[in-house]
Amino acid sequence: MMTLHAKSLSGPALATVMTALLISGGGCRESAPPAEVEEVPHNVRVITLDRESIEQYFEVSGPVAPVRGTDLSAQESGPVVALPVAKGASVKAGEIIIEQDRRILKAERDAAAAALAAQAYNVDKVRELHKAGKVSQFELLNAESAWAQARGLADVADERYRRAGIRAPFDGVLVDRYVELGQLVGPGQRVARVIDPFTLKLEAYLTDEQVRAVRVGEPATVVLGDVATPAAGTVAWIGFEADRLTGKFKIEVEIPNGDLTLRSGVIGRARLGRGAVTDAVAITRDAVLPGRAGPTAYVVLDDRAVLRQLELGASQGLMVQVTDGLEVGDVLVVRGHRELREGSLVRITETATSADGATGSDPAVVTEAGR
Repeated sequence: MMTLHAKSLSGPALATVMTALLISGGGCRESAPPAEVEEVPHNVRVITLDRESIEQYFEVSGPVAPVRGTDLSAQESGPVVALPVAKGASVKAGEIIIEQDRRILKAERDAAAAALAAQAYNVDKVRELHKAGKVSQFELLNAESAWAQARGLADVADERYRRAGIRAPFDGVLVDRYVELGQLVGPGQRVARVIDPFTLKLEAYLTDEQVRAVRVGEPATVVLGDVATPAAGTVAWIGFEADRLTGKFKIEVEIPNGDLTLRSGVIGRARLGRGAVTDAVAITRDAVLPGRAGPTAYVVLDDRAVLRQLELGASQGLMVQVTDGLEVGDVLVVRGHRELREGSLVRITETATSADGATGSDPAVVTEAGR
């Protein structure tokens, strides 16, 4: 190695050499090891899996109408002389709703009744005489014919008098009236509408697959319009023939409405049962994550997140059946799982109190979403 003497170097050259020595000397030092980064655990909510049941159902929607409702029409000519029932009032079957002027019809009825009484007296006398052999069979037949004609005329007069008082055909409510006092109405003219609001019906349509799962008499849960509280209904009728245009089967769901709290004319939704899956491993749908090979979910082993590949079965609302990938006793992550990776450190901060992953402190909008 060549030895340099400081005296043999000029000032600038000496500075250059010293700089090079300092640089080379610094490069010989060993670098300090990097500081170890502390792993931060992910806060998660979990649930320990148990056997569950999934009540499967499907929903159909359609208009809600009274189970019975009809427009009433006049059958006789005459002015309206009485409106004994107010709109919105309850009526009984046979109660007069609108009364026309019946004075002429009453006179005709009374005359027909008197003629019938006379013919009845006459036929009795002729029968006695015929029995005694004093009149012929022909005379008896004439008397009986006259009595029968009088009876027919009396029945017609009585019926016409009765029909001029327009009556409720069944127990219900007078919801509308289309005539006023003094108005002249004629046969066929619409005068009022009566409905039976004590039983409503929802009319909807079922697909070929759905109709196989429904039976007459089965219960149904119905939501009418914007009413939050569901009503209990019953499947009352299922069509035997599919609609030619839609290929669907008509269904009617009857809804008791004894207290008249429900209103017709709205669109209702009926929830119909499709059977139950029992003794199943079922998890909240929100715990399922998409994966390249299919659905996945995270479970906790010790303090680490472990990714499981899932096979799913029946589903309903917020719940879905897991046919493979999870077992009873697994600790499933139901909240905070979207930030996890395989092997992530986790800290359990919450434990769900219901199968759908909810806790008692969750808002009602969360706990009711899957109902």
